Amino acid sequence: MRKHRGSIVAGIILIGIGAWLLAERLGVQLPGINALWPALVILLGIASFADYFYDGRQDTDKVFFGMAATLVGGFFFQFTLGKLEWAQMRVYWPVFVLIFSAASFAQWLAAPSKRGVLIPATVGLAVGLFFMATNLNLLGPNLSKQISQLWPVALILLGLIVLVRAFRRGG
Repeated sequence: MRKHRGSIVAGIILIGIGAWLLAERLGVQLPGINALWPALVILLGIASFADYFYDGRQDTDKVFFGMAATLVGGFFFQFTLGKLEWAQMRVYWPVFVLIFSAASFAQWLAAPSKRGVLIPATVGLAVGLFFMATNLNLLGPNLSKQISQLWPVALILLGLIVLVRAFRRGG
């Protein structure tokens, strides 16, 4: 299957171009190329997933990249297709942190023995959700202020967990 990868990619590209041109000839109203560029990012993500499976599921970094690229492309589609305005990026930037978290969780699912990936995944999830909720005014101003003052408690708890695990393994 690996030696046919080039043919598979070429076939998919030809089918895509042919479908686009046929739809255009039949009068289907299609968005312009300036709105479709996120599809390239999504295709990179899908190619990374495919490469992971073709290579015998060895390199879980390909799962991380595949998930991240696919989700980033989908997020950018929200802007290029007019669902969101580019000026709103200052509100929605935490989506990138959440995408990092989702990609980390996907990488862990591909190799559950690599539990260390769960730490950045969980931290990313918490940080992304906090800032998204803050940006969307879902938290009251008092709660938001308290969380922003007390978040180091989470680091202290994480440090305690790491120490307890280290002593359990060593003793």
